[in-house]
Amino acid sequence: MLRILLPSILVALVGYTYAQDLGESLEASFRDYLALKQTSPYRFQWIPVGPVLNSARAEAVQAHPDRPGLMYAAFGSGGLWKTTNNGLSWQVIFENQPSQGIGDFALAPSNPEIIYLGTGESLRKARNFTMPGNGIYKSEDGGDSWFNIGLKTSGHIAEIAVHPENPDIVLVAVLGDFWSLSSGRGIFRTENGGKNWEMVLVTDENTGANDIIISQSDPNRMYATTWEFKAEVRGDKNYNNVGPGSGVYVSNDAGKTWEKCSKGLPQGDKMGRSGVTVSYQDPDKAYWFVDNQANREGETGEVYRTIDGGLTWEKVNRDPLKLLSVVNWYFMDTYVSPNNDDELYILGVRVGHSIDGGLSFEYLNGEVAHLNPSPAQGLHLDHCELWINPENHEHLILANDGGVYSSLDNGLSWLHHNNIPTGEFYDITLETGEDYNIYGGVQDDATVFGPAKEWNPMSQDPWQYLWIDPWNGGDGCITQLDPADPNILYYSAQEGAVRRLNKQTGESIGIRPQHPDSTRELRFNFITPYFISKYDNQTLYHGGNFVFKSENRGNIWSVISPDLAKAEKKSRGSVAAGALAESAASKGLLYYGTDHGAFWISLDDGTRWQEYSRGLPDAYIRSIEPSKFKVGRVYVALSGINYDDLNAYLYVSENHGKKWLKITSNLPNEPINKIVEDPTNENILYAGGYRGVYVSVDRGQSWALFGSEMPAASVSDIEINETTNDMVVATHGRGIYYLNLNDFRNSINLDKREPFLFEPASVRAPQRGIPGSYIDKSQVEKLPITFWIPGDSNFKLRILNREEELWSYTGEGRQGVYQYRWNMVTRNNESDQPYFIRYNEYIGTGVYRLILELNGKTHERELILK
Repeated sequence: MLRILLPSILVALVGYTYAQDLGESLEASFRDYLALKQTSPYRFQWIPVGPVLNSARAEAVQAHPDRPGLMYAAFGSGGLWKTTNNGLSWQVIFENQPSQGIGDFALAPSNPEIIYLGTGESLRKARNFTMPGNGIYKSEDGGDSWFNIGLKTSGHIAEIAVHPENPDIVLVAVLGDFWSLSSGRGIFRTENGGKNWEMVLVTDENTGANDIIISQSDPNRMYATTWEFKAEVRGDKNYNNVGPGSGVYVSNDAGKTWEKCSKGLPQGDKMGRSGVTVSYQDPDKAYWFVDNQANREGETGEVYRTIDGGLTWEKVNRDPLKLLSVVNWYFMDTYVSPNNDDELYILGVRVGHSIDGGLSFEYLNGEVAHLNPSPAQGLHLDHCELWINPENHEHLILANDGGVYSSLDNGLSWLHHNNIPTGEFYDITLETGEDYNIYGGVQDDATVFGPAKEWNPMSQDPWQYLWIDPWNGGDGCITQLDPADPNILYYSAQEGAVRRLNKQTGESIGIRPQHPDSTRELRFNFITPYFISKYDNQTLYHGGNFVFKSENRGNIWSVISPDLAKAEKKSRGSVAAGALAESAASKGLLYYGTDHGAFWISLDDGTRWQEYSRGLPDAYIRSIEPSKFKVGRVYVALSGINYDDLNAYLYVSENHGKKWLKITSNLPNEPINKIVEDPTNENILYAGGYRGVYVSVDRGQSWALFGSEMPAASVSDIEINETTNDMVVATHGRGIYYLNLNDFRNSINLDKREPFLFEPASVRAPQRGIPGSYIDKSQVEKLPITFWIPGDSNFKLRILNREEELWSYTGEGRQGVYQYRWNMVTRNNESDQPYFIRYNEYIGTGVYRLILELNGKTHERELILK
């Protein structure tokens, strides 16, 4: 065995870095975000719409050991959530922090009120939304409050292990930066609850620590795993997730020193990610689950066992394990039952379950019931973490790409807690008209559609699946709606897999283009851009490393470009298109941007192409917005998150891209995913950033945070319904939000010296449900009341029926547009009578007086409820 001792001086010697300090970047941009949030004059309230039907990717789960109805669930980019009623309702307890990504969290076994949370998610996938972190956080009150306790340069934290008897002894497995060389990879240890950390297992610049487990019967015995992956990546290709640095280690002194295990184990440059677990009763008995890429593709999983504390190991699985598929940048967790160390669980695409010490495995399936009714019939794939109740081994909680599942019979049946609004959306599309649906593609949870209505956690989710694969999920990407034929729409999965659906017949046809020359390499990015032409509803454009065009809805494609991934500058060499757009101001004007900053233009519908990339960074072009007001004007937004680059990149060109001007101005220095020009005013721009929506009313010279009541979440897409003037925003981790733009647009030219009460929106009065019953609360719409405050001051809102006051609200506002959303309740009725049912009285239909009292003056509008 190789013995590793790390004197404290060596920590200082390995403190070099190779890339941007991600933790420092996140904290600096978060401070700028908070400053904009504090000073923004546009405090319109974002309205959440969910959805929750299809749930979202859960990264980690745990429950209170003595109160199993108290559960915690961490979502990769959607925060940490807590339930005290066995999952009937949830509250987010970790949000609005510098980092959105969560890799793991752990409750201290001896004091479950103490929680350690590691930022930087552990899913290594270059998809522009793999969130890095700024270290580890601690809560001492069950998640009510948090403070950062260090490891800020850790990049991505894979696992946290807390001593079973001493909550101050914690070990953390640090993966490091995903796409660049970094030095701070390995195992870190604290003996004082995070006040000081020591690096106790040193790896190298390409190798991180992936897992760590502490023996419950002898806390001095610990096991850990390392994972070597090469830093360089181009889009979704050229992953290198194996290397000789991958392996398993053991410690016999509570994690202070470590020895690498070798006898009986495979070695070499084909070793990948792995996980380890140890018997609850016997510290010498442990299992190692490894992705050994030396095996045949699809059969790379192997399980090894030691019964002498890691001195020797033997392979135990008799048959090839196929539950990894070809995914070698995810999974690999392994668990042993608390009361039977021959009962083993291994996580991959499926859950492997063994009752004979790993000799044989079967897949864990079981019947699934959903809290919100769903057509998904089975257990979702792609599993991230399993919690086994130490007092009841049949009580399981499972986190996977489909959310949180709990079982009380060892996986024979499951309850799907699909009531948490943490969807990781990639793209949205809107129907036109007044009552419209939103279509959205979600990370591994298919494509869904539903109404632009406020999400009500007490009501059934009204959203539906547009499609769902036989494994109860699938990556949903881009949806396109035929503007002339409501029966025809298009939807896609990853890497350009577009299908055309006829809703009337139910027929779905795959139309992903193929290059007519089979010798040419055809490549697509994970999210492949395509669209219906603005000039002909039967014409489609599709972007891989070549651009394709179809004039018959995808039945036949023609190639209309050379290989545009080959850029003039070598460093811009790319996989394929990141964005593809068509001008609404000039027919035949096409724009194409790659995943590494190459920007191309065609003025003649693809006959000739010219690269205009100079002045742009080598980042992923996520969004191209041709101006509707000037033919040569075009905006681009780029993200460097796939390359460990968290800077803000937003540009405009007035001459098709020949010259670029950066327009980030006072934006927080965070990745920008989307840029949209207002369809009614060329001076108004909206940008979707890492933490929210930003707005400029001077074409990018200055920016403000737009709206309130939206958590700091990465905005993946922005769309505007030009009939209703609603802006709909997709986030990657917190679902979908919307607000109406009418009052904002009207506020731009106001006399800012005087208060102003805006005309109230048309809202339907609350309606009764079943005849004789009370108001159907699930259908109640809140009334937005919007007004301009010229300076910080108190205000009072009142609603009168002639002279009788029905409702009032007193608040304090800052200078700017303020919006309050009233729930339409005029009175709460309660009684101690045995048959009395508590209920609210709501305002009815009619004409009312809406009054704003501000600075001793009264401002009034007529309010009509239909």
